[in-house]
Amino acid sequence: MQKFFKRLGVFAFFAAASWLFLFWVSSHSYTLESKLVGKETNWGYVNQRSTEWDAQIDHTEDVLFFGSSTCYSGIDPHALEAFGLEGFNFCSSSQTVGNSVHLLNAALQDHKPFVVALDVYPQIWGASKPALQSTKDWITNSNLRGHQWSNAYRKLAFESSDPFTMFSSIYYDLIRTRKPAGFNHNLPDDPNGDYRGLGFVARSFAPLDSITCDTVHKSMSDFECSAIDEMAELCALRDIQLVLINPPQLCEESFDRPTCFDGLAYIDGNRWSGAKTPQNFYDDHHQVEAGALSYSAWLAEQIASLLHAP
Repeated sequence: MQKFFKRLGVFAFFAAASWLFLFWVSSHSYTLESKLVGKETNWGYVNQRSTEWDAQIDHTEDVLFFGSSTCYSGIDPHALEAFGLEGFNFCSSSQTVGNSVHLLNAALQDHKPFVVALDVYPQIWGASKPALQSTKDWITNSNLRGHQWSNAYRKLAFESSDPFTMFSSIYYDLIRTRKPAGFNHNLPDDPNGDYRGLGFVARSFAPLDSITCDTVHKSMSDFECSAIDEMAELCALRDIQLVLINPPQLCEESFDRPTCFDGLAYIDGNRWSGAKTPQNFYDDHHQVEAGALSYSAWLAEQIASLLHAP
């Protein structure tokens, strides 16, 4: 038995040493890192978004946005300035409400806004856990590495049930302090995205001329409703107004209003006058820059009206 435990100890030692060696080698080579740990990317510019937020010493934002790519490429927070307001966009590709709840918790430890605006694009409803794409995006590409942010990434990694993502959350926490995301000069740019600041990415795809739509009915899962309830509670405890936003869609999803929407402010982006104009979009739900700027101006007015309502 003693011989067995001795062999087990030797095996554990060499296994740990091998992992540490791979860790060290990967941290010194972008090529090996992309093959062994994670693929850094500029798509959606989480790296620039997180760097910009982290660089601010005194936050004065009135509105924080959370959601998926319909949010970061559709909502330009600069539009709020016409109403004397400031905003910032914490959205990422495929970011569901299950992802946003953890990111919100971290952001609120940096700053307390007047409004949290949650983009609830219906097409991605139905999840039973946070979206892995958004989880990996924030773990790999974010330069926000304070305790609350690292804790958010670890929770997202744990909820993903993916061992490799759990490992990468530890790896990037350790190396990002000396190797920030976005500094790999061989990393291709987002080819049709231009980062304009405040978390907004302008899209330069060719606009549509027309589109044929199918009717799709979506339902929000209990997991997702629980996440919205948690976000509502986080906001209520801090006297912050939570606003739900259904983004404009050329091909509009139908849905029964979830019970977790009850009592919350709700803005339907399909009421924007350009919501059914194909030239404002490059697919059925993502807007080209001109469409996004027009929608953002309309949305900023809706949010300002909510804030100034008696």
